Amino acid sequence: MQPYIHQFANFLRLHMDSISVGLVATILIIYGSYINNYFKKITRSIPFLGRFALFVVLCSAGYAFLSSQMVRLLKMFLRGQTDLVLIGIIAGAFALLAFFARSGKDI
Repeated sequence: MQPYIHQFANFLRLHMDSISVGLVATILIIYGSYINNYFKKITRSIPFLGRFALFVVLCSAGYAFLSSQMVRLLKMFLRGQTDLVLIGIIAGAFALLAFFARSGKDI
């Protein structure tokens, strides 16, 4: 059984970029509305054009920077895991995100 686990973990390591992007994108999709609502709340006192400009900056630069850094950190974390732990973390993370998406009515 150990060779199969090692082979599957190596398969996951080869696709670590896609897995990391998938996890981070799913997190941002589920919690993006909360981030946007918080941003809206803290910029409430700014005039409409200023709020609009800040929202454009948040969506274009803020989310891009956040996602790139989260992907980088997640890949570094996952690369340091042993075979069985790596498989468990990835499977558990996707299952947990599916649960959160379901409970938040995102799916």
